[in-house]
Amino acid sequence: MASPDLSQELTCPICLEIFTEPVSLECEHHFCRSCISQSWEKVPGDVSCPQCRQVFTQRNIRPARTLANIVEKLRVLKVKVTQPEEEFYCQEHEEKLKLFCEDEERAICVVCGMSRAHKMHSVIPIKEAAQIYKDKLETSLETLQKQMDLSLHSKREGEDGISQMKTEVERLRNEIHSEFEKMHKFLFEKEELMKTELAQKSNKILEEMEKNLKKTLDEISSVEGVIRDLQSRLEIQKAPEFLKDIQDLVKRSQMEFYEAGTVSTQLPVDIDGGPFKYINVWREMRALISPVPASLTLDPDTANNGLIISQDLSSVRFGNENKDLPDNPERFNCGLYILSCQSFTSGRHYWEVGLGSKTAWVVGVCRESVNRKAYITRSPENGFWVIGRYPDCESLKIPDVISQLKVKPRKLGIYLDYEGGQVSFYDAEDMSHLYTFTDTFTEKLYPIFNPCNNNYGDNSEPLTLLTH
Repeated sequence: MASPDLSQELTCPICLEIFTEPVSLECEHHFCRSCISQSWEKVPGDVSCPQCRQVFTQRNIRPARTLANIVEKLRVLKVKVTQPEEEFYCQEHEEKLKLFCEDEERAICVVCGMSRAHKMHSVIPIKEAAQIYKDKLETSLETLQKQMDLSLHSKREGEDGISQMKTEVERLRNEIHSEFEKMHKFLFEKEELMKTELAQKSNKILEEMEKNLKKTLDEISSVEGVIRDLQSRLEIQKAPEFLKDIQDLVKRSQMEFYEAGTVSTQLPVDIDGGPFKYINVWREMRALISPVPASLTLDPDTANNGLIISQDLSSVRFGNENKDLPDNPERFNCGLYILSCQSFTSGRHYWEVGLGSKTAWVVGVCRESVNRKAYITRSPENGFWVIGRYPDCESLKIPDVISQLKVKPRKLGIYLDYEGGQVSFYDAEDMSHLYTFTDTFTEKLYPIFNPCNNNYGDNSEPLTLLTH
């Protein structure tokens, strides 16, 4: 029901008059622009709302255009309704305006109402028309006020969402910077270390090579001198002159030569090393990456007896017949499931599973306490955060994200952020995001795998735990 006294709803709390140029504060209370400006004019620093006393560090006021329109319409209507009837006369007949033509939506006199122009029109008493339009405006005001409340709520949600998004973007930007800064620092230090080691060992080799070269050059110079002396002596024809100091010349010509030996021009393997020196650096750098890709192994004690596990515990597939295995508490009796030996109670972790061209599979994480002896819905409520390529995902409450893909993933990446409460799935070949669960984890979590059956003959391939 509309308020009987609409003017009270449109009265400024400061001047107690109908709003003039209404504005809205951040607390959503409304005032005349001049009233709130005068109220704050002599207040230094922070100001507050005169109605709810909420404090503002900035003097932000926004025009309340919708409210202004309503006030203006009410002002016009109030003038029409509350003015003494004697002041409203028909300009044509100089009669009081006592009727209202609903077709033309205007006030008319009795003479107008009897004229041919209005003979076929719907004509009602003017007071009745005023009440009808007053009710309409009050209904419109009520609707607009509700819509304004919804819009303000949406505005707050939008602003909160933007603020949260900016905060998350800044957090991720800082995380990216921090992670790459660690890798840059590590690589720079490794680069400098390798260059220093190269310089030290290469300088030692170069010194030996240059020493041998100098001795060889000195020997060449000496040999050249003896050769010149021998050639000059052989040109002498007279025997006495030819034999002068011959013993000294013969002795010089029989000089011993320096054997420099062979100095390798190749660097030692521990310096050169080919690509292996970079592989070692990569392996060392993996320790800086969080999360480090995990190397998982399967736990045979948890495997359903319809599964076949490889000897190295890295792959699992469906078997044609059930094996006679002990019914220990860890084993899944219902569903072709198996867990990894590894579990997580904190931190961030990532691992990859090879899917090949399998037509059905289920992969993810589960709580340690899940029911392993009965058929239950594989949902987060029951402790399963899994996705799959499965013919009946809906009934198992498994997100059906794979069937929508044109190209099915052949390798699946699973990322667990325990404290962050996220389990995310990626196509590991291009790291495109597939799905993310958001939840709160309070107990030990295990990677879980289900290769599904091969009843139709096209799902014989195993699920394979990939290592890096």
